[in-house]
Amino acid sequence: MKAFRNREYRLWIVTALLLAGIGMGTAGSALAAGQDYPGKTMLMIAPSKPGSGFDTTMRAVVTALTQEKLVQVPMTVMNMAGSVPGTAQIVLRYSNDPNMIAVMSTTGSLNYATGLSPYYHKDWRPIARLISAYYGIFVRQDSPYKTLGDLIKDLKSNPGGTPLSGGYSDDRLCYGALFSKAGIDITKINYAAFAGGVESAGVVLEGSAKALVSTIDDVMGLLESKQLRLLAVSPGKRMEGPLLKDIPTFREAGVDVEWDNFRYILGGKGMPDHAVKYWRETLGKMVKTPTWQDMIKKYRWGDSFLAEGIDKFLDEKQVVITDVVKKLGMDKKQKK
Repeated sequence: MKAFRNREYRLWIVTALLLAGIGMGTAGSALAAGQDYPGKTMLMIAPSKPGSGFDTTMRAVVTALTQEKLVQVPMTVMNMAGSVPGTAQIVLRYSNDPNMIAVMSTTGSLNYATGLSPYYHKDWRPIARLISAYYGIFVRQDSPYKTLGDLIKDLKSNPGGTPLSGGYSDDRLCYGALFSKAGIDITKINYAAFAGGVESAGVVLEGSAKALVSTIDDVMGLLESKQLRLLAVSPGKRMEGPLLKDIPTFREAGVDVEWDNFRYILGGKGMPDHAVKYWRETLGKMVKTPTWQDMIKKYRWGDSFLAEGIDKFLDEKQVVITDVVKKLGMDKKQKK
C-alpha cells in the first residue's frame, strides 16, 4: 500500500510538472507572438472606394509608415464598396485577425445612429484618432451672401426655398449641427444630398443650390480657382494658408458650433493587447514624422492624434451625433 501511494504521489508530481510546462510553453508562445508582431503582411482596410476620404487616409498612413521605416512587414490596402458593408466585414470576418487594421470616421457613428448599420465603435477596438477634416459653407463667387449671417437670415425667413447642397452622410451632420444651433428648424430646410463634395458643388456652380456644406479638402480646387467662396469654417480656431487664414469660424460668425469629421484607426474586437499597444506606439511615432506632417499640409487635415482616452471620446461623440440625427429626423427609432 505504501509503495502504491508513493507511485501515486510521483505520478501526481510528474503530471503537475507536465501541466506547468504546457502553461509555460503557452505563455512563451504568447510572449513570442507579441515580440514578433506583426510578423506577416498587414491588411489595411479602407471601407470605401478608391479616392474617398477613407482611402486617402489609409494610403497616407501606409506611405508614412513605409517611408519612415516604422513597419517592416508589407502593408496591403484593401478597399470596400462602402462603410456599411465594410464595417460588417470588419466585424464578421476580421474580428479575431490581429493583422488587420482599418480606418473609420464619424460615418461609423452616423450609420449606427440612423440604423443603417448595427455595428459601432464597441464592436471593434479603437486604436487611435489620427486627423480631423474640417467643413466649410461655400457659395458661388457672385452669391449675394457675403457672410454666414446673411445665409442664416435667408434660411430663417424661407427655409424651403432654393436648396442647400451637401453629402448625404457626414456633411449632413455638420449642416444639422450648425443650422439647428442657429435656431432654424432644420427639418424644413430644402437640402439636396449627393454622394460627395464634388457632386454637391456642381449644383451650386450651376445655380440650382444657393450654398454648399462640404469638407474643405473635397472642394479645395474650386476654392483655389475662385469658382467658390467660403463664408465660414468649422474648427475651433482659424485655419492656416493664404485662402483660409482670413475666413471666420462658425463661432466667430455667430454660431457656437465646432465640428469635424474625425478619422481613426481600429482593430478587430479580438485584437490582443500587445497588438493594440504596438499600433498605438507606432502611430504615435508616425504622426511626428516629416512624411506625415507633409500629408497633413497636403490634405489640409487637422492634426488631432489621440490614443489614450479614445474610447471615452467615441462614447461622447456617439451621443452628440445621435442627437443631431434625431433633430434631422433620421434616427432609427423614427424609422420604425
